[in-house]
Amino acid sequence: MNPATKNQRTLRELPPRRLDWYTQAVLLLGDRVSQAGWALLALGSVFFWTTAVNSEVRYWFQDKTIHWQDKQGVILEADSTATMEDGQRVWRYLHSVAPGDGYRYRGTSYSVGKKFDAGQLAYIRYDAENPATNYVIGLRRSEHAWWINLLLLLPVLGFVLVLVPLRGNWRVLRLLKIGDFTRGQLFAKTPTGQVESFGSHVLPVFRFEFRFEHNGAVFHATCRTPHPALVEDEDSESILYDRFNPSFNLVYDAVPNLPKITAAGKLAPMDWNKAWVLFSPMFWVAVNGVYLLLR
Repeated sequence: MNPATKNQRTLRELPPRRLDWYTQAVLLLGDRVSQAGWALLALGSVFFWTTAVNSEVRYWFQDKTIHWQDKQGVILEADSTATMEDGQRVWRYLHSVAPGDGYRYRGTSYSVGKKFDAGQLAYIRYDAENPATNYVIGLRRSEHAWWINLLLLLPVLGFVLVLVPLRGNWRVLRLLKIGDFTRGQLFAKTPTGQVESFGSHVLPVFRFEFRFEHNGAVFHATCRTPHPALVEDEDSESILYDRFNPSFNLVYDAVPNLPKITAAGKLAPMDWNKAWVLFSPMFWVAVNGVYLLLR
């Protein structure tokens, strides 16, 4: 008898199977593409709240709704920032203006390269209804230029990377809950011409095809993997399929992060060493939650 036959597992737990939230979260978010997407989203969130929301773009629409007036004011302080642009330091100016209502209002403006010294006079543009909104004419009101927002394309890409595999992951999760268990016989193994990298190792990806029967009809189940041993270690491979649509199926061992099948034929709880895949999504939620509470 082939030793592999002795190790064949059978999923005896009947559908619908109940899965805890942790198992479902790992299955939905644990693939490599999703992880890259969540990492970009998390880093993009930090950039958005610390830089993008404070860039010059925020003032574009404000300019069209304010009745501006100009008056001479004075530069109170001139300090360099840590920001560099076009090889020059960005400077911050604290200035004040007295529009004639008995009060003197302060404001902050920025320039690339030094334009003023403390004590110099400068023309200030201010909101006639709220003079606390003001800036030095010819300078900008943010430390960061409008084009810094182009970096928001990174979290947009991250969002796409999260969404693309979500449908496939949801299908896997659904089959795990409602799928019937059977075994399929391998009848074709072909190279795809694709490769996957794992650190310094580059492995070719193969396409495997299996046959299984349901109600006297033969159906095919296919999978792609750079790890052939996963689906060649048994005489026949575990297949989950939808009894009402057997073409909707999966090769169990070829899908990453699926729960192990115990000797009793039940789905084992998901290993807690998979919890790291939830770090980036939780970090994204935490970052956005903190910044929303602080605003």
